[in-house]
Amino acid sequence: MVDPISGGNFSQLLNTINRNRSGLQSSLERISSGRKLNSAGTDAAANALSTQLRSEISALTQSVNNVEAGANFVRTADGGLAGVADLVARGRELAIQSSNGTLNDSQRQTLNQEFTQIQNEIDRLTGSLEFNGQKLLDGSLAPDADPVNIQAGSGSGPANQISLNVVESVTTESLGISNADISSSQGALQAVDSFERVAQTLNSARGQVGAVGNRLASAANGLNSQIENLTQAESGLADTDLAEEVTRLQQGLLRFETSIRALASQIQNEQSRARIIDFSV
Repeated sequence: MVDPISGGNFSQLLNTINRNRSGLQSSLERISSGRKLNSAGTDAAANALSTQLRSEISALTQSVNNVEAGANFVRTADGGLAGVADLVARGRELAIQSSNGTLNDSQRQTLNQEFTQIQNEIDRLTGSLEFNGQKLLDGSLAPDADPVNIQAGSGSGPANQISLNVVESVTTESLGISNADISSSQGALQAVDSFERVAQTLNSARGQVGAVGNRLASAANGLNSQIENLTQAESGLADTDLAEEVTRLQQGLLRFETSIRALASQIQNEQSRARIIDFSV
C-alpha cells in the first residue's frame, strides 16, 4: 500500500510552504518595526553604514544639547551684565545729581549713601552670579582664565569648540570704581567720568557676549541641519517602505495560499490513488 503523504513532490511543496511562510514573517517584522534592517545578517554592509550614521546622529544630538546649555550660560551672563549696567546707570545719575553746585553737604551725603549701596550691589552680583557652579562675572570667564569651551561637534579638534572666555571681571575694583565717592562735588564730577567709562565697557562686554550667543545659535542651526540630513540618509537606508512592503506581503500571501492549495491537492491526489490501488487489490 502506498503512503499517501510520501513522494518528492510532497517534500518540494513543504519546502515551498516553509519558504513562503518565512518570507511572510520577515515582511511582517519589517512592517511592524518600520525597519528593513532588523538584523546584521539582513545586509551586513547596509547595517554597518546604518550603525555608523546612527552613532554620528547621536553624537551630533549631544552636541546640540551642549550648544543649548552654552546658550543658556551666555544668556545668564548677559543678564548679569545687564543688571550691572542698570546699577551703573543709576550710579552715574546720582553722581550727576551730586555734582550740582546748588546741593549742600548733607544732601550729597544722602545721595552718597545710595551710591555706596549701588557699589555694594555690583560686587554682590558679580560675586554671586553663576551657572551650574561656574562664576560668570568675577573674571572666571576672562580670556586669560581657565578655558571654558562648548563642544559643538562630533570631532575633537578646535574647530568643534566654542570658547566662552569673553567676559572680563566687572567687580567695582576691576572697573576702577570701588573708591568712587560722591559726597563732595569734586568726587561727584570724577564719578560721572568714571561711570560713563564703565558704561561703555559694559556695552562692549555685552556685545562680545552677544557675538558668542549668535555663534552658538548658528552652530545649533548647522548641527540640526546635519542631523536632519543624516537622519534622512539613515532612514532611506534602513527604514521600511511601507507601500512597497505591503505589496510584497500581499504577493507573499498569494504565494503561500497557492502553495497550501497545491499541498492540499497533492494530498487529495495521493489519497485517491491509494483508494484506487486498494480497490484494485
